[in-house]
This record gives sequence, structure tokens and C-alpha cells, in this order.
Amino acid sequence: MNDNHLHARVFRTTDEWYADVDDELDPQPDNPLWWGSYDSQRAAITAACERIAALHRTQARRLDDQAAS
Repeated sequence: MNDNHLHARVFRTTDEWYADVDDELDPQPDNPLWWGSYDSQRAAITAACERIAALHRTQARRLDDQAAS
């Protein structure tokens, strides 16, 4: 199985909350897999968690498709 280790980063700028998701192979903050800005910390965390879950679902489908072929 091909593991994909993702991590989220959430922080506050002057007037908004920022979240991004990156992987361990390219953890540079200038090129995340996904990013967004939000009005609250809770919204930023929720969005980052939802994005990680979606990326994991996509990876699981790819692995299932590879196993079936």
C-alpha cells in the first residue's frame, strides 16, 4: 500500500485564518496541495480536515482500482 502522509497548517494573519494541506514529500509552504482563508479558526480547521479526508478517499479509490485491474 502506498501511504500518503498529509498534514494541515492553520494560522491567523492580520484579519483572517489561513489553512493549507501539504504532504511530507514536498512540505514547502509556497506550494501546498490545497489552501484557503476563513473568518474563524474553527472554519479553517474544519476545511483542512475535510480536504485531508477527501484526498484520502481519492487515494483509496485509486488503490482499489489498481487492485481490481
